[in-house]
Amino acid sequence: MTLGVERRAAPSSSLIDTRQVFIGAIFSLIFIALALRDVQVGDVANSLRQVSPVWLVFAVASFVLTSLAKAARWKMLFSLQQPPSLARSYSILSIGVLLNSFAPARLGELARAFLIGEAETGSKMYALGTIAIEKVADLVFLMFSVSLLLSQMALPDWLAGPAKATGVSILILLPVFLLLAWVNGFVLRTLERFGRFTPPSWIDWLLQKARQGLESLQILRTPRLVILLVFWSLLIWILGISTNYLVFGAMGMDLNALAALLLLVVLQVGVAVPSSPGRIGVFHYLTILTLSVFAVDKGTALGYSIMLYLVIYVPITVMGGYFLWRERITWQRLMEAAAALGRLRKAK
Repeated sequence: MTLGVERRAAPSSSLIDTRQVFIGAIFSLIFIALALRDVQVGDVANSLRQVSPVWLVFAVASFVLTSLAKAARWKMLFSLQQPPSLARSYSILSIGVLLNSFAPARLGELARAFLIGEAETGSKMYALGTIAIEKVADLVFLMFSVSLLLSQMALPDWLAGPAKATGVSILILLPVFLLLAWVNGFVLRTLERFGRFTPPSWIDWLLQKARQGLESLQILRTPRLVILLVFWSLLIWILGISTNYLVFGAMGMDLNALAALLLLVVLQVGVAVPSSPGRIGVFHYLTILTLSVFAVDKGTALGYSIMLYLVIYVPITVMGGYFLWRERITWQRLMEAAAALGRLRKAK
């Protein structure tokens, strides 16, 4: 089954901003240099020779289950409409994750909203709303994770600042989302009043898009769906901790779940750091920095970062590439999706 999208002329805008790629490459080179500083190649080789294939298979399985849980959560967020199948949710989510990993500016989120909206729901703004709910839910669990860590240990100085910024973001975003879910009628009426000063076609378009986006937030008014949102988000975080922990086991490292949780938090926050395609350098340095809190030597930590990177990014590349091929989505189609949603953002 394909997305069945008709061909259009290629847009003039590009999916990839060359300046962003250049800046990301500079950041990656800096972090690669930091990751390799004072590391003995022999220590890294020794740590990699100790890898247990059985533990590694379990780690990959844990990561794949995490992706499936994310797809199930995303499918659930369409419950107030006709939800897509789990298979379709998983395939488009995999494509989005691939783009997020290897393209700048989180274009994967825009692309999957465009693709699922065009193929299944008919509303790209509704799809964008579901993705926004995902991100807020993840931020809430990130905040709870930081709170749990603070109850068990003192956070290093380099993490304390970003953790506080995340907490402030949650304190702003969560009330705003809840307010929009409960007073969407007031928001629409306010837009209508301001619309008297704009051309009718503009306000009609804006009201249509706002109505579609606000409809996606209605699940926050449905207790059963909120419980499901919490359940799937909790499962996703548990599986994320499990993946890190299983790679500890594969490397023969005697670290507990608290270390796995701290690493998950750091890597989640570190996604915001500009990087070259694949997060090369940034991912590895942040892993080394986190493991240094638990007195892991740099050679072993670098070996672990390499193995964890493969556990995460090989499935992302394989599954995302496979679904791009299966859905017959060309690079030109991705450019169209990016251009269309870019125009939508500018119009707002």
